Amino acid sequence: MHQLNDFSKTMNSAFQPLRAFLIIFCICFTGAAYAQTTDISPYSRYGIGDLQGQNSVLNFSMGGTGIAYHNDASAPFFINLKNPASYAYGFIPIDDSTGTVGLKMVAFEAGIQENILNVSSIGQSANSNNAYFSYAALNIPVSRHVGLAMGIVPVSTEGYNINTNPYIDSDGVPSKTTTVQNNYQGAGGISKIFIGSAYAPWKNLSFGANLSYLFGNLTNTESVDFNNSNIFNTLKAENVGVHSFVGDFGVMYTATIKNKKDPQKDWFVTLGATVAPAANLTANYNILTVTQSASGTNIDTLHDSGAVGKIRIPIMYGAGITIKKGDQWTFSFDYTVQNWSQFSYFGVSENLSNTTTYAAGIQYVPKKDYYRNYAQRIHYRFGYSYSTNYLDLYNTPLKDQSFTAGVGLPLGNPNPLQYPAVLNIAFRMGSMGTTTNNLLKQNYFQIMFGFTFDDHWFDKRKFN
Repeated sequence: MHQLNDFSKTMNSAFQPLRAFLIIFCICFTGAAYAQTTDISPYSRYGIGDLQGQNSVLNFSMGGTGIAYHNDASAPFFINLKNPASYAYGFIPIDDSTGTVGLKMVAFEAGIQENILNVSSIGQSANSNNAYFSYAALNIPVSRHVGLAMGIVPVSTEGYNINTNPYIDSDGVPSKTTTVQNNYQGAGGISKIFIGSAYAPWKNLSFGANLSYLFGNLTNTESVDFNNSNIFNTLKAENVGVHSFVGDFGVMYTATIKNKKDPQKDWFVTLGATVAPAANLTANYNILTVTQSASGTNIDTLHDSGAVGKIRIPIMYGAGITIKKGDQWTFSFDYTVQNWSQFSYFGVSENLSNTTTYAAGIQYVPKKDYYRNYAQRIHYRFGYSYSTNYLDLYNTPLKDQSFTAGVGLPLGNPNPLQYPAVLNIAFRMGSMGTTTNNLLKQNYFQIMFGFTFDDHWFDKRKFN
């Protein structure tokens, strides 16, 4: 029991600098979120923008997998955003002379992401670079059987800037003397704040659900600018504001294959499933069309109206399997489908296609010389993902393929129960689209940085 008291004092003293670091880290994230640029992808013009994977850094580095992943009974504890049923696993059982007691390990995570993008067509290419807030989440184990989680995650982002320069004259006939520039811009995105809970009636079975509030704005502008002071320019701006509640659900079941000679080599097989039912998001729509002088002064308002309507987000469902060998090897496989053919935008279908995603990931922690060799404590992660995009332009499906790699770098005391933090770094390299039929191909390189903090905030002190 003295050992447990000493451990509790150590963790409590460690939490003071951790709390200060959390505040500084969140301030940095806020600055990064507001400093992001608007060049995301030309394809973000469609649907609700460029869909984000809603990944924690662990999910991101393992190919986007996580439907069947949950923490085991050893630290560090990570947050899995892919399946709410994972929230129930944050309890460390510890045996002492009076029986089994436990530590409820609270996990906090936050991350930022950097995107480097190259967009190419036949004979042309352009580059962009932007950074933005990725996620922040808190997982709180209430008891051996119940866990809570809350956080904020981006759902979609929109950002593009496209110019075209055809030559015309005042009668609409091609000309070399008068030019017109058509400019198309988009910015914004949709995020969600969620609170979730999981219940594990038995240690090998858990159920979970999230209640999320979606919010954000998508702004699209089209301008026609003439290189002639005698012709008025035209500007049309559309803004859509989303504010609505949605839910999603998950389940996990774990089977254990015992190794009688060495319990450290037990095999654990976890099956998981998730579903996010179709939802009608409440949205405000505003459109403004004006004519402008060459200097940008508004001359006349051609159209100014607003409406409240619905954006229908289709059902998404997925299944996964995770196989663990002890706490060294982890293999994950996920499959998800979303029926974007059922998407509608204020009652109008955009003829999108259903999406499918296949993902695989591996994590390895050597642990052979755990206390003396730092490299043996590092989490090494790799992954692969293949998906079809919901865009099908000119009968040409757009496919997205990527490879990921990452590490989890423990900071502080090597005792696995006294992790104050883990620095997670992940990389993703891939391509989406094609130059066939004059379409655009995107080659991208993404970096995600995130911190994981573990602490036990709610354990009762025990005395002899």
